[in-house]
This record gives sequence, C-alpha cells and structure tokens, in this order.
Amino acid sequence: MSNPPPGPKLMFFYGTLKLPHILKDVARLDATPTLRDGTIRGYKVKMWGPYPALVKATDEEEVVTPGRAWMLHEDRHLQRLIFYETKNYRLEEVGVYLDDASTPVSGYTFVFNGHDRDLVDGVFDPAGFGG
Repeated sequence: MSNPPPGPKLMFFYGTLKLPHILKDVARLDATPTLRDGTIRGYKVKMWGPYPALVKATDEEEVVTPGRAWMLHEDRHLQRLIFYETKNYRLEEVGVYLDDASTPVSGYTFVFNGHDRDLVDGVFDPAGFGG
C-alpha cells in the first residue's frame, strides 16, 4: 500500500513501536504517547532475527494478535515511522479491536515485506528493547 490519506489515523503496533519510549523517540514526539490495548485478526507474528514480523495468517488459522494502538495526528510522524521500519515492512490497512471491543475500527500497521524463508517461529521479547 502507498501512504494512507493525510490526516489522523489509528496505528497498531505489535513490536518495538508498542513501547512508549521507543515510539516517542522514533516519531520525535514532545511527550510520551498514550497507547491503548488492541488486537487485530487474521495476522500472526513470526520473528526476523530479534524483530517481530507480522504476516497474514492462512485461511485455516484463527489468529488474534495483541498489541497497542496510537492515534497519529501529524503526517511527519508517519514518515518517521516509515523510515524506522525500512523497506522490510509495508503499511497495510487493518481492522483494530480496541480494548476488547467486538467491532473493529479502521487502522494501519506495518506488515513484513521480506521473504517468508527469513522468518522463524518465536515470541517477541520487549525486554531486549527496554520494555
């Protein structure tokens, strides 16, 4: 997907960016961001070295991925996030279930844009990033 339209957008994070101190540094925010608990469905997390990589789940997999959501208000912050994620991740529109809601809201997340052969099963450990 190319960049979403300008204006506020809900961002869903499942890896390093769900850590408020990392998000604050990467987006160059003045204050620590307020994040909400959320989930997305139909995607699973694999590992690309020490980094989590979100990929689409197969049709037979019923997968719920937990994470944190943040309302992004300025496009310059999105550009900083895209730069941080590199070409190895692409922005994708997803339905985000906030705080255990039964209905999703439209949001965006970063999906792995590399080769599946580079991924392994595993669990992201935020402790390695100060989380």
